[in-house]
Amino acid sequence: MENSNSRQRLGSVALMLMTFSAVFAFPSIVNNSIQIGLATIPGYLFGSIFYFLPFILMIAEFASANSGKESGVHSWLQSVLGEKWAFLGAWSYFFVNLFYFCSLLPNTLIYGSYAFGGRNVFQGGKSTIIIAIISILLFWLMTWVCIKGVSWISKVTSFAGSARLFMGVAFVVLAFIVVFGFGNEPAQDFTMQSITPSFNWTFFMTMAWILQAVGGGESIGVYIKDVKGGNSTFVRTMIGATIIVGIMYVLGAVAVGFVVPVDVLKGNFSNGIFDIFKILGTHFHIPSGVMVRLVGLILFIGSLGSLALWTAAPVKVFFSEIPEGVFGKWLVKTNEEGNPTNALIVQGFIVTLLLIIPALGIGNMDSFLSTLINMTASTSLLPVLFLLIAYIGLRLKKDDMTRSFRFGSRSFGIFAGVALLLIFIFVFFMSTVPDPQLIMAEINGTLPAGEASPIGMLVYNIVGLVIFMGFAWICWIRYERKSKGLNNEETNVEVTGK
Repeated sequence: MENSNSRQRLGSVALMLMTFSAVFAFPSIVNNSIQIGLATIPGYLFGSIFYFLPFILMIAEFASANSGKESGVHSWLQSVLGEKWAFLGAWSYFFVNLFYFCSLLPNTLIYGSYAFGGRNVFQGGKSTIIIAIISILLFWLMTWVCIKGVSWISKVTSFAGSARLFMGVAFVVLAFIVVFGFGNEPAQDFTMQSITPSFNWTFFMTMAWILQAVGGGESIGVYIKDVKGGNSTFVRTMIGATIIVGIMYVLGAVAVGFVVPVDVLKGNFSNGIFDIFKILGTHFHIPSGVMVRLVGLILFIGSLGSLALWTAAPVKVFFSEIPEGVFGKWLVKTNEEGNPTNALIVQGFIVTLLLIIPALGIGNMDSFLSTLINMTASTSLLPVLFLLIAYIGLRLKKDDMTRSFRFGSRSFGIFAGVALLLIFIFVFFMSTVPDPQLIMAEINGTLPAGEASPIGMLVYNIVGLVIFMGFAWICWIRYERKSKGLNNEETNVEVTGK
């Protein structure tokens, strides 16, 4: 009874704000603008219309079909693909999170450097090794904090998240004031040629970053049961949210082009977001030292909160969903706070390896950060592939499952699922495999100094994927054999009566 009373309490405005907060991330606009310039604009339009909206509606259908359960990736996959693939899909979400740390940790340190020092201290010949080592120490500190359990972290994260969201929106508004209020000329030329993407390897690789930026449907679709007005209100709200998110991302990319010249952005992953705020601040006579410290503090607290939250939460969720006995008792052992201590320690060792390997092979800080961002973005597409395959299976073989919401007819649902799956497979391949021109340059010995080894990154990406997914597969096979053996023993006991 208590559960039913808690349902249908989300209004359209609240759901739209929740969606915007979950999806809109201004730093991703900066990173994408650094990589492909104004071509970010059509990239965000494509991602919002052809991924964000349909994927949220597919997830809403999953949530509706599993209305009797606390909806989550594991239960959605299990309802269509069975227990084994549900486990592998949930595992993919877990290990993608490990790559997310690799991108989050160095950026957190750079944000802290600006917040307290007013500049990026992680520069120079040994900067990648130094920041990797300090990132590893920071992650072990956060692991210790999460094992002990800290209740105030969620409040800090919530506040910093709101401040980070406000910062991004404020930049967009102020950049438009610079051009249309003060009458200044845009820093970049807005022409069809500059906005039209160059459909090369870099653009398609960056599409993985864009799709990751507009992602988050799996966290929003579950609220279909909580919306006042039911399914029709949810669909209308999601269409409205898609329009708002798409427009804000496009306006964000335009705003960057309004105030920041191309030469400031190019390859500037380590300092880009601070340089653009410094330039914006000069138009409003705000000292650059004040501006970068304020931006650094907001980003630092937000990233630190995200780090603390994501260090423990995915581990707890994953090990609470999977069948008992897959990994053995030692790994899933919890302390009095309910945290899987040993699993968190193992996670720490894995993240240590993931950070140190690319740091040893890359001498340039911007190349290092670009590589980590790409690793995070490409691996983040993998769990979505599981969900898209499951959705196609739902409409193809289990369309008779009881649910109050359907994303169009059976034929339309299958078409939408297959179309999205093909897009994601293509983008996943392009973001996992480095540019062939760079591979040939390394083979010929003409790779630019400081550039990440494309062959090394290819091996790193593929071997990492094979090891992590292969490990989960082996654990499941062992679990199945063990379960089968126990069932056979029980059957023999029943037959013999002994």
